[in-house]
Amino acid sequence: MNLSSVDTCSFLIEPDVLHTRTDDFLLIDIRGSHSYSDGHIPGAINLCSHDRFVHSTSRIGLNRFSRELLSFYTEAGVATSRPVVVYEETTSMRAARECWMLQYLGHPDVRMLQGGLQAWLAVGGELTDAVPASVPGAFLYQPQTDMVANIDGILSLSGRDHVTILDVRSHEEFTGTGGSACCWRRGRIPGAVRVEWTNFLDKASGRLKSSAAIQRVLQDANIPPDNQIIAYCHRGARSALVYCALKYSGCRRVKNYIGSWHEWAARSDTPVETGESTGYRS
Repeated sequence: MNLSSVDTCSFLIEPDVLHTRTDDFLLIDIRGSHSYSDGHIPGAINLCSHDRFVHSTSRIGLNRFSRELLSFYTEAGVATSRPVVVYEETTSMRAARECWMLQYLGHPDVRMLQGGLQAWLAVGGELTDAVPASVPGAFLYQPQTDMVANIDGILSLSGRDHVTILDVRSHEEFTGTGGSACCWRRGRIPGAVRVEWTNFLDKASGRLKSSAAIQRVLQDANIPPDNQIIAYCHRGARSALVYCALKYSGCRRVKNYIGSWHEWAARSDTPVETGESTGYRS
């Protein structure tokens, strides 16, 4: 099954639905170990791949990273035969990245808890400190290559009509006035349009904005929803959240540049822009 062609809402689950079906899913709590120990949804395991990132989006690099993650998930008991729900405190970038990673590797049924743990508690969900036993399972590896953008693809597509390179980082990262110390070059991919990732979230509820509200964000940024939209950030987490938001809103041609600025800045042959831009700012 091609995961990018599934129903746009199939990767989200509402807390009231989960409340009646917890036994149907492997629950993954991606918060820190202390938060997990203080209380988690019954049956949830504590797992997060956020510290594992892609150094290269070449075919060899993605394959090496995928194999590393496969070992990581299989050891934890994540199997493609059992549906998965990922959550954190609210709907945010780490849960989105975990959801995206599992889908990319070929898991056919991965969902993100809309509103996270806060929403679970709001519908009367209980917490526990009990740690479930790991149940071994097989993960059938079927990489969904149409979900990911690689560096060579971006270099060949940048500047073309009907393609939007979407920078979802902060203003400081975008202009090159700030950024992570691990990147020796600062700035942005030339021609990128910036819409900060938080614009796709309803801060009051801790959920993704509605489909209509996300479409308005795109409209305000002059981004046609039928464009091929390639989102990137620093290491692919914030852009994974935006990928999910755009798919939720009905956009079909969306990719996550999982290598993001960490890979782009590490190369010496990739162009960089700095300073202000005529692109949308938020």
